[in-house]
Formats: sequence, structure tokens, C-alpha cells
Amino acid sequence: MLNVVVFIKQVPDTNDVEWTENNNIDRVKTESIMNPVDKQAIEAALKLKEQYGVHITVVTMGPNKAVEILKEAIAMGVDDAVLLCDSKFAGSDTCATSKVLAGAIKNKFPDTKLILFGQSAIDGETSQTGPSTAVRLNMPFICHVNEIIELNDYEVIVNTETDNEKVSCKMNLPAVLCVNNYVYKPEIPKIAGYIKAHDYNYRTYNIYQLEIPETETGIKGSPTYVSKVYKTEEGRHCQIVDTNEEKEYAFGIIKQIKKTLEQ
Repeated sequence: MLNVVVFIKQVPDTNDVEWTENNNIDRVKTESIMNPVDKQAIEAALKLKEQYGVHITVVTMGPNKAVEILKEAIAMGVDDAVLLCDSKFAGSDTCATSKVLAGAIKNKFPDTKLILFGQSAIDGETSQTGPSTAVRLNMPFICHVNEIIELNDYEVIVNTETDNEKVSCKMNLPAVLCVNNYVYKPEIPKIAGYIKAHDYNYRTYNIYQLEIPETETGIKGSPTYVSKVYKTEEGRHCQIVDTNEEKEYAFGIIKQIKKTLEQ
């Protein structure tokens, strides 16, 4: 049976963010959810399960609270769920996170043929973790995947898109795919799925079980950091160009654009 791993992330619900007095996200009061794009990746894996009978394991790195999204994934229909949890992981940027995820594959899931990520996470939008993990595993990867067309024991064929066009690509396994948002529609879990999730005993691995040096993860292993998070100021400024002449109207808009750019 072909083994598929889907990496998912628990993120703050950006549609209902609570803020501290210092304009930082209040992660205690703000509800946490599964990264929406990661649900697309899970649904892509479930389609492969229907077609090819693959075995799906979801993996997330985070605190014990992150088990909530593991149970959600089990309810959706995946086969297994794993939590990578250690206080030494706290504060990891995308670079350090990719080391942890790659360590999980190398030490706990070495037989994995296909790894799926959501293209990006709504709490960062960097799109770096998937490709970085692939590089650390010395695996080929494709980003912005819209559809997995075909899969066998040796290769995968996908539809993807670049800045200029949509193309089909064939890639040898093992490999990493980053799935776009809004391309797979996750189905609502069935009652049996919720029952399975309620009783499911997920596995947990720490930094020592993944054989990762302490200096390569967490704040110590992160070359970047977030210096400040702040709310953008919303507002609109309107200027009316009063004329019945189309040419004069156009020149008025151009003049205003130039004036704005010069400010």
C-alpha cells in the first residue's frame, strides 16, 4: 500500500482575531482552527484513497491543543494522526519547522511515497514550509497544485499553474506536493467519522524521538522572527471628477494617480 503523509497546521482564526493592547494576536482568546488550505490537501489525499487505496497519515507540529485538528482530520476520513509536540519546538520559524517535519519523515515515516502540504498558512502566507521540507528530504516538489491526475508506485501526474499558464507535470516518487486553495472541496464528516475521532488514540513524538539537535529548532534554530504584528488601518478617500467629457475624465484620473504616487 502506498503511504501518504499530509502535514497540517493549527492557526488562529483570522476571521475573528482578538488583539492585545500591544496589537499582537491574543492566541489565548482567539479561536484556533485547522489551516483552511491544509483541508484542501487532506481532501486531495482522500480522493487518492478512493481511487488507489492509499494509507493517509496526518501530522502536525504544535502544543497539545493541536490534537483538535488531528481529530478533525480523523473525522474527515484519514487513517492515522500524529502530533509532534515539544516545548523546544516553540518559536520555530519556517526554516526550523521544516527541519522538524523532515526529521519526522526520516525517523518515523521513511516509507512515505507522497507528502502533501497546503500551499500556505493563513497566519503567515510564506509558502516556504513545504518546499523547505522537500529540499531537506532531497525530494522533488511541485507547488500550486490544482489537481492530482494520476498516481502509481513510481510517479505522480498533476495539474499546476505558473504565473503565465496552467501545465501538467509528471514527477517521480517519493515527492512533495503543495496544494492550492479552493481546488478541492472538503466534505462534511459523517457521524461515524466523529465517533472514530472521539475514541482515536493519536501518537506523539518529541525532539529526542525525532533525533533533532536542540540548536536546530525553536527560537535557537530560527534565523528569522516576527518583530511586530499590527492591525492595518482601514479607510477610503474619494475624489469626484465632475465632467461630461470622457477625455477630460480620463486625464483627471491620470492626474490624480500621479499626485498620489508622488506623495
